Amino acid sequence: MRDTDAGTGRMLRSRMSQFVGVILLALTVLLLVDAVIRGRWDIAALSLPALGLVAWMAGEVFLRPGIRVHDGGVTIVNPLHTIEVPWAAVDDLSTRFLVSVQTRSGRRIRAWGAPTAVRSRGAGRSDDPGRSSSAHRVLESYWEQHAAASSAAAGSEVSATRNWHGVAIGVSVALILVIGGQLLSLG
Repeated sequence: MRDTDAGTGRMLRSRMSQFVGVILLALTVLLLVDAVIRGRWDIAALSLPALGLVAWMAGEVFLRPGIRVHDGGVTIVNPLHTIEVPWAAVDDLSTRFLVSVQTRSGRRIRAWGAPTAVRSRGAGRSDDPGRSSSAHRVLESYWEQHAAASSAAAGSEVSATRNWHGVAIGVSVALILVIGGQLLSLG
């Protein structure tokens, strides 16, 4: 789990997801640099859109997603959209294997880049039945702090809002179209 405190809460991300994203970015750079060093400018130029798509997707799928918990609620950042759920709209928060938020309207929102629940290193000993990860303790702590406000607002019309990542979707589609055009022109 990687978390940062930006003054507006804590951003929680999966360490493994971040690791995979960085490895994918490094591999794309390595492949492009290899073609350039070998003087294969034709290969570098032809592979640039595909490598660009892999790098872009590494960022969107592995590096960007996460969960921000703050006094106003939970912000779930997924690859294609961000969902802001005020504490008053949260009915339940599950931190088992995948973090998910159950809203009062019955909607279940799953977080892509959230840390998974893992047992602590001491888990399995008779005196330590296992604890959730520190990221899940942070989530549960915020949930406990704001549960009273959430239950007090049970009758109000507060709901989650979804914001689509238009630029991410547009760039992804554009790169796929360029790669498709390359494949059609070559074959």
